[in-house]
Amino acid sequence: MPAEQDKIATLRQAAAAKREAAARAETGIRKLTKAGQPVTFRAVAAAGGVSVDFLYRHPGLRARIERLRDRQPAPAGKALPGEPGNPGGSSVVATLTARLAELRLELAETRAQLAAAHGELLALHRHPGNAAPGDGSSRPPSSTTPR
Repeated sequence: MPAEQDKIATLRQAAAAKREAAARAETGIRKLTKAGQPVTFRAVAAAGGVSVDFLYRHPGLRARIERLRDRQPAPAGKALPGEPGNPGGSSVVATLTARLAELRLELAETRAQLAAAHGELLALHRHPGNAAPGDGSSRPPSSTTPR
């Protein structure tokens, strides 16, 4: 039992560290917007003292940074997609970007479902007597005993 409590304590510490990093990133976003500076992943990472990877892996922060970044005016000297000077066709980029966002949300949902299923399996493994009859998740006790 102490090993399990150690694991729980470690998980709580990791969750607390993640919350603190998210708070630092939020502070970095506020600093940048207040100063009128561009909100980019690298700028937020530097201002908040977190890694760019952390920002990309945190769905809420990622969406907020992308939203703020998209609201900013384009840098001078660069043509916007779909303008006469840029024959790239913004509809393809917009379609692919939207599809990517959909797939990222779907992946996040699938990961959450997988984590829930793993939790259920762990609970069934630890307490097989609580399984519903006929679901095949509990095994009868072995008839052989170690000698």
